[in-house]
Amino acid sequence: MKQKLLTIATLPFAKAQILKTLLGKEAIEAVLDDLNLPEGTSSLAVRVQIMEEDLEKAFPILEEFLGKSSVHHPPLREEERQILVPVDFSGYSMKAARVAFGIARSLNAKMVLFHAYPNPIVYSVPFSDIYAFDTGLVVHLENAEKNAREQMEAFLKGLVRHFTREVWNQVETEFIIKAGDPRDDILSYSQKHQVMVIVMGTQGKAGSEMDILGSVTAEIITDARVPVLAIPEEPPEDIATSFHKILYATNFDEKDFTAIEKLMRIIEPYHAEIKCIHVGRSEEPVWDVAKLQGMKDILRNKYPSKVFDCQLIIGDDILGELQRFIEQEKIDVIALTTRKRNMLARMFNPGIARKMLFHTSIPLLVFHT
Repeated sequence: MKQKLLTIATLPFAKAQILKTLLGKEAIEAVLDDLNLPEGTSSLAVRVQIMEEDLEKAFPILEEFLGKSSVHHPPLREEERQILVPVDFSGYSMKAARVAFGIARSLNAKMVLFHAYPNPIVYSVPFSDIYAFDTGLVVHLENAEKNAREQMEAFLKGLVRHFTREVWNQVETEFIIKAGDPRDDILSYSQKHQVMVIVMGTQGKAGSEMDILGSVTAEIITDARVPVLAIPEEPPEDIATSFHKILYATNFDEKDFTAIEKLMRIIEPYHAEIKCIHVGRSEEPVWDVAKLQGMKDILRNKYPSKVFDCQLIIGDDILGELQRFIEQEKIDVIALTTRKRNMLARMFNPGIARKMLFHTSIPLLVFHT
């Protein structure tokens, strides 16, 4: 019986050519099939197709190529700056992509839309000689790829309509579609390509509040080694161009300055004021005041072109005090670090924490240091 050609990934042309070469070294013949995308929606993209019988050998090569590797990569060069946008084609993803586009445009960076759909072959049973004969799994894989490709095309059209083609063409964009695990693949890609920031929505297709421990966004926030910007359900329309006031919530972690250095790279084009806030208890606040003053002096000396304001807020309700400050000061972005059991760990308690992450109109920028 004639073997079928199956699509294992949809990639920009240059990446597809490299993957084809890698597959060929393992005696896996690959075919590149052009996509007929609407004019102006993306750079040239192609499907990488292989024979059904080669799936078992091909997937490990694909995973390695797209990021699942322990190899150390050199520091990111300016011309390689990427904004990674994981999408599930929901309205929440569209909002995140719009914000990401604005950031990419301001930073002169590439925007990469990334979609991973479940791979039924990987998740069914360990690879074996019998999997290729399970026609149900193969058909499911084909249908999943086709559905993802059609949804990505519609997603791109929506973005182009929103920005106009003239504006869209000002930013280098590409998209990647592959079978796999969304969480693992997002983390792997970000580590290999050392993206500047991952931008993603706090909700997915279900449109309902997600359990914070089980959501992909929360897992990425916890595990990513690059900054993650979580876009809420109702972000301000101009958020990507209006980073005027940024709240950095500090718990006096020794890695605060590392996180703030990353923050400075992201907000480099913006005329932003950074407010370093610590919520402390009323007992002997003298030391906290001294730490904040020292922090402000260091930051002002290191970043003379930026405006810093460091304040101590007295109170036992950390989230409540932060929320009041955010509303009073009209904060545009909340920034903090995930290192050890710090401010983020204290925020991720039931109740108020979930409300802040999934229902606030303020984006959350998280650094893992």
